[in-house]
Order: sequence, then C-alpha cells, then structure tokens
Amino acid sequence: MTAQQWEDGGPLIPQPAMTREALRDAVRRIDMANLAVLDKECNEAFDRAAETGAINPLRFFLIKWATHVAIHRWPARSAALHEAERIAGDPGATEEQFRVAMETSSRILAEAQREIGQ
Repeated sequence: MTAQQWEDGGPLIPQPAMTREALRDAVRRIDMANLAVLDKECNEAFDRAAETGAINPLRFFLIKWATHVAIHRWPARSAALHEAERIAGDPGATEEQFRVAMETSSRILAEAQREIGQ
C-alpha cells in the first residue's frame, strides 16, 4: 500500500501546530475516544516536567500526539495502521503477513513523523 492509497480521501483536518491546545482540539475533532487519554498524558507530562525541571516530558508528549493526529486525520491511513497492527498481533499470521504488516506500520509512522517535522 502506498501513501497515495492511504490518503485518497483527503485529511479530515489540517495538521495542527504542535501545541497542547491545538493538538487537544484536533483530537477532540477527529478522535474523541482518545481525548481523555490525551488529557491524562498531558497532566502526567506536566507533572514530570515540574518534578525534574526538564522539558523532555512535555516535548515527548507533543511529538507523540502530533504523530497521532498526523495519522488519524487521514481515515485511510489510520485504518491501514490499525489493520497492520491487527495482523502483526495475530498469532495465526504468516511470517510474510507479519513482515508486510511491520513494513506498513513503519512506513506510516515515518510519514507521520516527516509530516510533523521530526
């Protein structure tokens, strides 16, 4: 599957800025089921940053959720990733199916990372 096949339907929303509020709004619009998870992880990242005096927990939070949005804003890309994850976790999958699923997952994640500038 190519990137073009994943993206035929177009994105649901533009890729937001890599800020807490912009990412929260994007998740609220395209993946409401994960909004509580985003809020919980945001609070945890803030607490870790405050405890350690380091910004890395906040940075990792932003990168993780920007990547999540980059994937989920394209319904076909999201579906392809979920299918690849399903196959990769299936104990009955052949070695070839597993290999293709892992390649698909890696390609989708790499595209999302490029999209967010990472």
